[in-house]
Amino acid sequence: MSNWQEMAAESSAHNGLTEAEIAFIREHLYDNPGELILKAGKFRGLDVKKLAGQIQSRQKALKKLPEWSANENLIFPPALSVEQCSSEATAHYKAGIVSGKTLIDITGGMGIDCYYMSRSFAQTHYFEQQLQVASTAEYNFTQLGATRIHVHAGESLTALRNGLTADWLYADPARRDANKEKVVRLADCTPDVAGNAAVLLNAAPNILIKTSPLLDIDLASKELQKLKEVHVMGYEQECKELLFILDREMREPDFKIKVRIIDAAGQPIHELDFDREEERNALVDYSRPLGYLYEPHAAVLKAGAFKTLCARFNVRKLAMHSQLYTSEDYSAPFPGRCFRIVAVCKPDIREILQHIPGDKANITTRNFPAKPEELRKKWKIKDGGDHYLFATTLADQSKVVIVCVKPI
Repeated sequence: MSNWQEMAAESSAHNGLTEAEIAFIREHLYDNPGELILKAGKFRGLDVKKLAGQIQSRQKALKKLPEWSANENLIFPPALSVEQCSSEATAHYKAGIVSGKTLIDITGGMGIDCYYMSRSFAQTHYFEQQLQVASTAEYNFTQLGATRIHVHAGESLTALRNGLTADWLYADPARRDANKEKVVRLADCTPDVAGNAAVLLNAAPNILIKTSPLLDIDLASKELQKLKEVHVMGYEQECKELLFILDREMREPDFKIKVRIIDAAGQPIHELDFDREEERNALVDYSRPLGYLYEPHAAVLKAGAFKTLCARFNVRKLAMHSQLYTSEDYSAPFPGRCFRIVAVCKPDIREILQHIPGDKANITTRNFPAKPEELRKKWKIKDGGDHYLFATTLADQSKVVIVCVKPI
Protein backbone atom coordinates (compact mmCIF):
# COMPACT_ATOMS: atom_id res chain seq x y z
CA MET A 1 0.00 0.00 0.00
CA SER A 2 1.33 3.45 -0.89
CA ASN A 3 1.91 6.16 1.69
CA TRP A 4 -0.98 8.31 0.55
CA GLN A 5 -3.39 5.38 0.92
CA GLU A 6 -2.16 4.72 4.45
CA MET A 7 -2.84 8.34 5.32
CA ALA A 8 -6.57 8.01 4.55
CA ALA A 9 -7.43 7.73 8.24
CA GLU A 10 -4.83 10.08 9.67
CA SER A 11 -7.01 13.15 10.12
CA SER A 12 -7.16 14.16 13.74
CA ALA A 13 -10.18 12.57 15.36
CA HIS A 14 -10.48 15.64 17.54
CA ASN A 15 -10.27 18.30 14.86
CA GLY A 16 -11.83 16.40 11.95
CA LEU A 17 -11.71 17.88 8.47
CA THR A 18 -11.51 21.61 7.87
CA GLU A 19 -13.99 23.39 5.63
CA ALA A 20 -11.27 23.75 2.99
CA GLU A 21 -10.54 20.01 3.13
CA ILE A 22 -14.22 19.13 2.88
CA ALA A 23 -14.59 21.45 -0.12
CA PHE A 24 -11.56 19.84 -1.80
CA ILE A 25 -12.96 16.34 -1.30
CA ARG A 26 -16.36 17.43 -2.62
CA GLU A 27 -14.84 19.05 -5.71
CA HIS A 28 -12.53 16.13 -6.55
CA LEU A 29 -14.62 13.18 -5.33
CA TYR A 30 -14.74 11.57 -8.78
CA ASP A 31 -11.15 12.39 -9.78
CA ASN A 32 -8.27 9.93 -9.92
CA PRO A 33 -6.58 10.06 -6.47
CA GLY A 34 -3.16 9.20 -7.91
CA GLU A 35 -3.35 12.04 -10.39
CA LEU A 36 -4.27 14.45 -7.59
CA ILE A 37 -1.04 13.49 -5.84
CA LEU A 38 0.95 14.40 -8.95
CA LYS A 39 -0.72 17.82 -9.01
CA ALA A 40 -0.28 18.42 -5.27
CA GLY A 41 1.79 21.57 -5.91
CA LYS A 42 -1.28 23.31 -7.33
CA PHE A 43 -3.14 23.05 -4.03
CA ARG A 44 -1.20 25.14 -1.55
CA GLY A 45 -2.06 24.83 2.11
CA LEU A 46 -3.61 21.37 1.76
CA ASP A 47 -2.26 17.93 2.59
CA VAL A 48 -3.21 16.42 -0.76
CA LYS A 49 -1.85 12.97 0.15
CA LYS A 50 -4.22 12.76 3.09
CA LEU A 51 -7.15 14.08 1.08
CA ALA A 52 -6.43 11.75 -1.85
CA GLY A 53 -6.68 8.86 0.59
CA GLN A 54 -10.02 10.16 1.82
CA ILE A 55 -11.25 10.50 -1.76
CA GLN A 56 -10.19 6.98 -2.69
CA SER A 57 -11.94 5.56 0.37
CA ARG A 58 -15.10 7.54 -0.31
CA GLN A 59 -15.13 6.33 -3.91
CA LYS A 60 -15.12 2.76 -2.58
CA ALA A 61 -17.93 3.64 -0.17
CA LEU A 62 -20.34 5.49 -2.47
CA LYS A 63 -22.51 2.47 -3.23
CA LYS A 64 -21.65 0.31 -0.23
CA LEU A 65 -22.11 3.02 2.43
CA PRO A 66 -24.49 5.65 0.96
CA GLU A 67 -25.50 7.19 4.30
CA TRP A 68 -21.92 7.52 5.52
CA SER A 69 -20.75 8.76 2.12
CA ALA A 70 -23.36 11.50 2.19
CA ASN A 71 -21.95 12.86 5.47
CA GLU A 72 -19.07 15.14 4.47
CA ASN A 73 -17.73 15.42 8.02
CA LEU A 74 -16.85 11.75 8.46
CA ILE A 75 -13.29 10.48 8.31
CA PHE A 76 -12.80 7.31 6.28
CA PRO A 77 -10.16 4.61 6.85
CA PRO A 78 -7.90 3.35 4.03
CA ALA A 79 -9.72 1.96 0.98
CA LEU A 80 -8.86 -1.65 1.88
CA SER A 81 -10.70 -1.25 5.19
CA VAL A 82 -13.73 0.10 3.32
CA GLU A 83 -13.65 -2.92 1.01
CA GLN A 84 -13.60 -5.27 3.99
CA CYS A 85 -16.24 -3.57 6.14
CA SER A 86 -19.91 -4.49 6.17
CA SER A 87 -22.28 -2.77 3.79
CA GLU A 88 -25.04 -0.59 5.21
CA ALA A 89 -27.54 -3.13 3.85
CA THR A 90 -26.16 -6.04 5.88
CA ALA A 91 -25.61 -3.77 8.90
CA HIS A 92 -29.29 -2.76 8.79
CA TYR A 93 -30.21 -6.45 8.72
CA LYS A 94 -28.07 -7.21 11.79
CA ALA A 95 -29.71 -4.32 13.62
CA GLY A 96 -33.06 -6.01 13.01
CA ILE A 97 -32.14 -9.35 14.58
CA VAL A 98 -30.55 -8.12 17.82
CA SER A 99 -31.90 -5.94 20.63
CA GLY A 100 -31.66 -5.39 24.36
CA LYS A 101 -30.16 -3.14 27.00
CA THR A 102 -26.45 -3.57 26.26
CA LEU A 103 -24.34 -4.59 23.24
CA ILE A 104 -20.60 -5.26 23.22
CA ASP A 105 -18.74 -5.08 19.91
CA ILE A 106 -15.43 -6.80 20.64
CA THR A 107 -13.79 -6.16 17.24
CA GLY A 108 -14.64 -2.49 16.54
CA GLY A 109 -12.99 -1.56 13.27
CA MET A 110 -14.63 1.09 11.14
CA GLY A 111 -17.79 0.72 13.22
CA ILE A 112 -20.44 0.28 10.51
CA ASP A 113 -22.13 -2.70 12.18
CA CYS A 114 -21.68 -1.22 15.64
CA TYR A 115 -23.32 2.05 14.63
CA TYR A 116 -26.44 0.49 13.16
CA MET A 117 -26.83 -2.22 15.79
CA SER A 118 -26.42 0.34 18.58
CA ARG A 119 -29.81 1.76 17.60
CA SER A 120 -31.39 -1.39 19.05
CA PHE A 121 -29.73 -1.02 22.48
CA ALA A 122 -29.74 1.43 25.37
CA GLN A 123 -25.94 1.40 25.43
CA THR A 124 -23.13 -0.10 23.35
CA HIS A 125 -19.48 -0.78 24.15
CA TYR A 126 -17.13 -0.61 21.15
CA PHE A 127 -13.63 -2.14 21.53
CA GLU A 128 -10.71 -1.57 19.14
CA GLN A 129 -7.02 -2.22 19.88
CA GLN A 130 -5.65 0.26 17.32
CA LEU A 131 -5.75 3.70 18.92
CA GLN A 132 -6.09 5.65 15.65
CA VAL A 133 -8.93 3.43 14.44
CA ALA A 134 -10.76 3.74 17.76
CA SER A 135 -10.23 7.51 17.84
CA THR A 136 -11.56 7.91 14.31
CA ALA A 137 -14.59 5.73 15.08
CA GLU A 138 -15.36 7.81 18.16
CA TYR A 139 -15.18 11.00 16.10
CA ASN A 140 -17.47 9.54 13.43
CA PHE A 141 -19.97 8.27 15.99
CA THR A 142 -20.15 11.80 17.42
CA GLN A 143 -20.75 13.27 13.96
CA LEU A 144 -23.53 10.71 13.41
CA GLY A 145 -25.18 11.50 16.76
CA ALA A 146 -24.54 8.01 18.17
CA THR A 147 -24.15 9.20 21.76
CA ARG A 148 -24.92 5.82 23.33
CA ILE A 149 -21.75 4.16 22.01
CA HIS A 150 -18.86 4.05 24.49
CA VAL A 151 -15.52 3.68 22.70
CA HIS A 152 -12.71 1.69 24.35
CA ALA A 153 -9.24 1.74 22.79
CA GLY A 154 -8.05 -1.57 24.13
CA GLU A 155 -8.31 -5.35 24.16
CA SER A 156 -11.86 -6.62 24.60
CA LEU A 157 -11.31 -10.11 26.02
CA THR A 158 -9.60 -8.65 29.08
CA ALA A 159 -12.65 -6.47 29.79
CA LEU A 160 -14.92 -9.51 29.42
CA ARG A 161 -12.78 -11.57 31.80
CA ASN A 162 -12.93 -8.68 34.27
CA GLY A 163 -16.70 -8.82 34.40
CA LEU A 164 -18.14 -6.67 31.57
CA THR A 165 -21.46 -8.20 30.48
CA ALA A 166 -24.19 -7.52 27.94
CA ASP A 167 -27.35 -8.91 26.36
CA TRP A 168 -25.60 -9.38 23.02
CA LEU A 169 -21.97 -9.64 21.99
CA TYR A 170 -20.85 -9.02 18.42
CA ALA A 171 -17.62 -10.20 16.79
CA ASP A 172 -16.23 -9.72 13.31
CA PRO A 173 -12.86 -11.49 13.61
CA ALA A 174 -10.02 -10.14 11.45
CA ARG A 175 -9.58 -12.42 8.46
CA ARG A 176 -5.94 -11.64 7.68
CA ASP A 177 -2.86 -13.18 9.25
CA ALA A 178 0.40 -11.52 10.29
CA ASN A 179 1.49 -11.44 6.63
CA LYS A 180 -1.76 -9.70 5.57
CA GLU A 181 -2.84 -12.89 3.78
CA LYS A 182 -6.53 -13.78 3.80
CA VAL A 183 -7.67 -16.60 6.08
CA VAL A 184 -11.13 -18.14 6.40
CA ARG A 185 -10.92 -20.74 9.20
CA LEU A 186 -12.27 -19.48 12.52
CA ALA A 187 -9.19 -20.68 14.38
CA ASP A 188 -6.96 -18.57 12.09
CA CYS A 189 -8.95 -15.36 12.62
CA THR A 190 -8.35 -12.79 15.35
CA PRO A 191 -9.73 -13.07 17.95
CA ASP A 192 -10.28 -16.83 18.02
CA VAL A 193 -13.99 -16.81 18.87
CA ALA A 194 -14.24 -20.60 18.96
CA GLY A 195 -11.29 -20.93 21.32
CA ASN A 196 -12.67 -18.19 23.57
CA ALA A 197 -16.31 -19.32 23.44
CA ALA A 198 -16.49 -19.86 27.22
CA VAL A 199 -15.38 -16.27 27.88
CA LEU A 200 -17.81 -14.86 25.32
CA LEU A 201 -20.81 -16.89 26.52
CA ASN A 202 -20.07 -16.00 30.12
CA ALA A 203 -20.20 -12.31 29.17
CA ALA A 204 -23.41 -12.47 27.11
CA PRO A 205 -26.20 -15.03 26.58
CA ASN A 206 -26.35 -14.21 22.87
CA ILE A 207 -23.39 -14.01 20.49
CA LEU A 208 -23.45 -12.80 16.88
CA ILE A 209 -20.38 -13.68 14.80
CA LYS A 210 -19.81 -12.39 11.27
CA THR A 211 -17.52 -14.39 8.99
CA SER A 212 -16.39 -14.58 5.40
CA PRO A 213 -18.84 -16.25 3.00
CA LEU A 214 -15.98 -18.61 2.12
CA LEU A 215 -16.10 -20.25 5.56
CA ASP A 216 -17.34 -23.86 5.53
CA ILE A 217 -20.61 -23.79 7.48
CA ASP A 218 -20.51 -27.40 8.65
CA LEU A 219 -16.87 -27.27 9.74
CA ALA A 220 -17.53 -24.03 11.63
CA SER A 221 -20.58 -25.58 13.31
CA LYS A 222 -18.32 -28.26 14.80
CA GLU A 223 -15.99 -25.60 16.23
CA LEU A 224 -18.68 -23.40 17.79
CA GLN A 225 -20.49 -24.15 21.03
CA LYS A 226 -24.19 -23.45 21.52
CA LEU A 227 -24.82 -22.73 17.83
CA LYS A 228 -28.47 -21.79 17.28
CA GLU A 229 -28.65 -20.30 13.76
CA VAL A 230 -26.57 -19.56 10.71
CA HIS A 231 -27.77 -16.66 8.55
CA VAL A 232 -26.47 -16.82 4.98
CA MET A 233 -26.62 -13.26 3.68
CA GLY A 234 -27.28 -12.49 0.03
CA TYR A 235 -27.27 -8.97 -1.41
CA GLU A 236 -27.69 -8.19 -5.09
CA GLN A 237 -26.10 -11.20 -6.85
CA GLU A 238 -23.55 -12.17 -4.19
CA CYS A 239 -23.35 -14.11 -0.95
CA LYS A 240 -21.92 -11.36 1.25
CA GLU A 241 -21.34 -12.90 4.67
CA LEU A 242 -22.27 -15.60 7.16
CA LEU A 243 -23.74 -14.80 10.56
CA PHE A 244 -23.45 -17.37 13.35
CA ILE A 245 -25.74 -16.91 16.36
CA LEU A 246 -24.79 -18.62 19.62
CA ASP A 247 -27.31 -19.01 22.44
CA ARG A 248 -26.13 -19.83 25.96
CA GLU A 249 -29.32 -21.83 26.57
CA MET A 250 -28.99 -24.10 23.53
CA ARG A 251 -29.09 -27.77 24.44
CA GLU A 252 -29.50 -29.59 21.13
CA PRO A 253 -26.61 -29.69 18.62
CA ASP A 254 -28.91 -29.03 15.64
CA PHE A 255 -28.96 -25.53 14.19
CA LYS A 256 -31.24 -23.75 11.75
CA ILE A 257 -29.89 -22.31 8.50
CA LYS A 258 -31.58 -19.09 7.40
CA VAL A 259 -30.97 -17.78 3.90
CA ARG A 260 -31.76 -14.08 3.65
CA ILE A 261 -31.54 -12.20 0.36
CA ILE A 262 -31.96 -8.56 1.29
CA ASP A 263 -32.54 -5.16 -0.31
CA ALA A 264 -30.57 -1.96 0.28
CA ALA A 265 -32.54 -1.27 3.47
CA GLY A 266 -31.63 -4.66 4.91
CA GLN A 267 -35.14 -6.06 4.44
CA PRO A 268 -35.46 -9.66 3.19
CA ILE A 269 -36.63 -10.08 -0.40
CA HIS A 270 -36.39 -13.86 -0.16
CA GLU A 271 -36.27 -16.07 2.94
CA LEU A 272 -35.52 -19.77 3.22
CA ASP A 273 -35.20 -21.59 6.56
CA PHE A 274 -34.16 -25.23 6.78
CA ASP A 275 -31.81 -27.60 8.57
CA ARG A 276 -29.43 -30.32 7.49
CA GLU A 277 -31.86 -33.12 8.34
CA GLU A 278 -34.55 -31.63 6.12
CA GLU A 279 -32.04 -31.29 3.28
CA ARG A 280 -30.92 -34.91 3.68
CA ASN A 281 -34.50 -36.21 3.62
CA ALA A 282 -35.89 -33.99 0.86
CA LEU A 283 -37.10 -35.78 -2.25
CA VAL A 284 -35.84 -34.67 -5.65
CA ASP A 285 -37.45 -35.13 -9.05
CA TYR A 286 -35.35 -34.70 -12.19
CA SER A 287 -36.69 -33.38 -15.46
CA ARG A 288 -35.71 -32.07 -18.83
CA PRO A 289 -36.28 -28.29 -19.17
CA LEU A 290 -39.99 -27.43 -18.96
CA GLY A 291 -41.58 -23.98 -19.22
CA TYR A 292 -39.36 -22.07 -16.79
CA LEU A 293 -35.73 -22.19 -15.64
CA TYR A 294 -34.41 -21.18 -12.21
CA GLU A 295 -30.88 -20.33 -11.11
CA PRO A 296 -30.55 -20.24 -7.30
CA HIS A 297 -29.01 -17.17 -5.68
CA ALA A 298 -25.38 -17.57 -4.58
CA ALA A 299 -26.51 -17.46 -0.93
CA VAL A 300 -28.85 -20.41 -1.47
CA LEU A 301 -26.05 -22.42 -3.04
CA LYS A 302 -23.70 -21.50 -0.19
CA ALA A 303 -26.29 -22.66 2.33
CA GLY A 304 -26.52 -26.04 0.59
CA ALA A 305 -30.30 -26.04 0.09
CA PHE A 306 -30.05 -28.05 -3.14
CA LYS A 307 -32.82 -30.58 -2.49
CA THR A 308 -34.91 -28.41 -0.17
CA LEU A 309 -35.63 -26.05 -3.09
CA CYS A 310 -37.57 -28.78 -4.88
CA ALA A 311 -39.93 -29.38 -1.97
CA ARG A 312 -40.44 -25.73 -1.07
CA PHE A 313 -40.97 -24.27 -4.54
CA ASN A 314 -42.41 -27.18 -6.51
CA VAL A 315 -39.52 -27.28 -8.97
CA ARG A 316 -37.42 -30.10 -10.43
CA LYS A 317 -33.68 -30.36 -10.90
CA LEU A 318 -32.16 -30.70 -14.34
CA ALA A 319 -29.36 -32.92 -12.99
CA MET A 320 -27.72 -33.80 -9.70
CA HIS A 321 -24.73 -31.49 -10.11
CA SER A 322 -26.07 -28.79 -12.44
CA GLN A 323 -27.90 -26.78 -9.73
CA LEU A 324 -30.47 -25.51 -12.20
CA TYR A 325 -34.18 -26.07 -11.70
CA THR A 326 -37.29 -26.12 -13.88
CA SER A 327 -41.09 -26.13 -13.66
CA GLU A 328 -44.05 -26.11 -15.99
CA ASP A 329 -45.70 -23.19 -14.16
CA TYR A 330 -43.97 -20.03 -13.00
CA SER A 331 -42.76 -20.08 -9.35
CA ALA A 332 -42.40 -16.36 -8.60
CA PRO A 333 -41.13 -16.71 -4.98
CA PHE A 334 -38.07 -18.74 -6.04
CA PRO A 335 -34.92 -17.32 -4.35
CA GLY A 336 -32.82 -16.60 -7.41
CA ARG A 337 -33.08 -15.68 -11.07
CA CYS A 338 -36.12 -16.89 -12.99
CA PHE A 339 -36.49 -17.23 -16.77
CA ARG A 340 -38.99 -18.34 -19.38
CA ILE A 341 -37.54 -21.03 -21.64
CA VAL A 342 -37.62 -20.22 -25.33
CA ALA A 343 -35.78 -23.25 -26.69
CA VAL A 344 -33.49 -26.14 -25.77
CA CYS A 345 -30.64 -26.54 -28.27
CA LYS A 346 -27.58 -28.60 -28.86
CA PRO A 347 -24.35 -26.65 -28.17
CA ASP A 348 -24.37 -25.64 -31.84
CA ILE A 349 -24.25 -21.94 -32.66
CA ARG A 350 -26.20 -22.42 -35.88
CA GLU A 351 -29.13 -23.86 -33.93
CA ILE A 352 -28.81 -21.29 -31.15
CA LEU A 353 -28.87 -18.34 -33.56
CA GLN A 354 -32.31 -19.42 -34.75
CA HIS A 355 -33.65 -18.36 -31.33
CA ILE A 356 -31.75 -15.15 -30.53
CA PRO A 357 -31.81 -11.88 -32.47
CA GLY A 358 -28.45 -10.68 -33.72
CA ASP A 359 -25.20 -11.80 -32.09
CA LYS A 360 -25.75 -10.74 -28.47
CA ALA A 361 -26.71 -12.81 -25.41
CA ASN A 362 -25.83 -13.41 -21.76
CA ILE A 363 -24.04 -16.74 -21.23
CA THR A 364 -23.93 -18.88 -18.06
CA THR A 365 -22.45 -22.35 -17.67
CA ARG A 366 -23.43 -24.91 -15.03
CA ASN A 367 -21.78 -28.33 -14.98
CA PHE A 368 -20.55 -27.81 -18.53
CA PRO A 369 -17.05 -28.47 -19.97
CA ALA A 370 -16.40 -24.86 -21.02
CA LYS A 371 -16.42 -21.44 -19.43
CA PRO A 372 -18.71 -18.61 -20.56
CA GLU A 373 -15.81 -16.62 -22.04
CA GLU A 374 -14.69 -19.67 -24.03
CA LEU A 375 -18.16 -20.14 -25.51
CA ARG A 376 -18.48 -16.43 -26.22
CA LYS A 377 -15.23 -16.50 -28.19
CA LYS A 378 -16.08 -19.73 -29.99
CA TRP A 379 -19.59 -18.64 -30.92
CA LYS A 380 -18.66 -14.99 -31.58
CA ILE A 381 -21.49 -13.76 -29.35
CA LYS A 382 -21.31 -10.36 -27.63
CA ASP A 383 -22.28 -9.94 -23.99
CA GLY A 384 -25.67 -8.42 -23.13
CA GLY A 385 -29.12 -8.27 -24.67
CA ASP A 386 -32.45 -9.72 -23.56
CA HIS A 387 -31.64 -13.40 -24.16
CA TYR A 388 -29.86 -15.73 -21.73
CA LEU A 389 -28.02 -18.90 -22.70
CA PHE A 390 -27.52 -21.59 -20.05
CA ALA A 391 -25.05 -24.25 -21.14
CA THR A 392 -25.46 -27.27 -18.89
CA THR A 393 -25.61 -31.06 -18.56
CA LEU A 394 -28.95 -32.84 -18.09
CA ALA A 395 -29.63 -35.93 -15.98
CA ASP A 396 -29.05 -38.21 -18.98
CA GLN A 397 -25.59 -36.59 -19.39
CA SER A 398 -26.57 -34.81 -22.61
CA LYS A 399 -25.08 -31.35 -23.14
CA VAL A 400 -27.59 -28.62 -24.01
CA VAL A 401 -27.95 -24.86 -24.27
CA ILE A 402 -31.20 -23.51 -22.83
CA VAL A 403 -32.30 -20.26 -24.43
CA CYS A 404 -34.27 -18.03 -22.05
CA VAL A 405 -35.78 -14.59 -21.55
CA LYS A 406 -36.98 -12.85 -18.40
CA PRO A 407 -40.45 -14.15 -17.39
CA ILE A 408 -42.15 -10.75 -17.23
